Amino acid sequence: MNKEHVNKHYILSTKNACLVGVSLLILTVITVLVAGINLGRLNFIIAFLIATIKGTLVALFFMNLKHDRKENTVIFLTSFVFLAVFIVLTVSDLFFRGDVYVKGQLGFAQAELTSGTIKQPWISTPELIAKGKIAFSIQCVACHGAEGQGNGPAAAALKPPPRNFTSQENWKLGRKPSQVFKTIRDGIPNSAMSSFSTIPNDDRWALVHYVLSLGPKSTPKPTEDTNEDLAKIGIDPSKQTAGSDQTPSITIDFAMQRMIEEAKNKR
Repeated sequence: MNKEHVNKHYILSTKNACLVGVSLLILTVITVLVAGINLGRLNFIIAFLIATIKGTLVALFFMNLKHDRKENTVIFLTSFVFLAVFIVLTVSDLFFRGDVYVKGQLGFAQAELTSGTIKQPWISTPELIAKGKIAFSIQCVACHGAEGQGNGPAAAALKPPPRNFTSQENWKLGRKPSQVFKTIRDGIPNSAMSSFSTIPNDDRWALVHYVLSLGPKSTPKPTEDTNEDLAKIGIDPSKQTAGSDQTPSITIDFAMQRMIEEAKNKR
């Protein structure tokens, strides 16, 4: 066999392995120490440089690129071209997108909360049922199915199974509009029925009337709510509309940006 085609294996010496290992540990310590110092954008640059050095040491010695065939080194380095493309595109978006943050007082500028505008939404109307059908197709079909029979795509994996609104069985938390509203708003503990408190108030009432309309004709109509029933869910029947009871919320990105701005203003 031609000796030129015989692969020669390079074995890293114990001394070099220890030196590289100690260097990696020292660089890691430096990274941790620098992370505790606020240097602004320099924190990222320093961390990136240290990571590059550590990666280079690992590639040269532990991956043996230093003593490997040159074409393998070229292939390895070519991968960094694609990494560079990714970094350039990300940086160009990050630093040149302009100011996309909301200025002024924190408030709840991005909450997009919708107060109730429908008069007495706890009373069923054809308009509310039609509105509820649309909301149902967006919020509920995955579990309860298109016809409300509890056979949605996700139903098979849920224990207990989703409610079949067309059956005559009793509903766990009651079939009064106020009881169904509370179920939609708060969810059911120890079940897959989560809280839908973040959707608009009128949409929740519309869902109430739509799912109640799916019941079999032989089932008695749900008992109408008394003033006491409505008071239990925070509704004052003397008011013409039910205001939103949603807890104001903002996006995580918006909250983080406001925290950063407030921290800068305190310096």
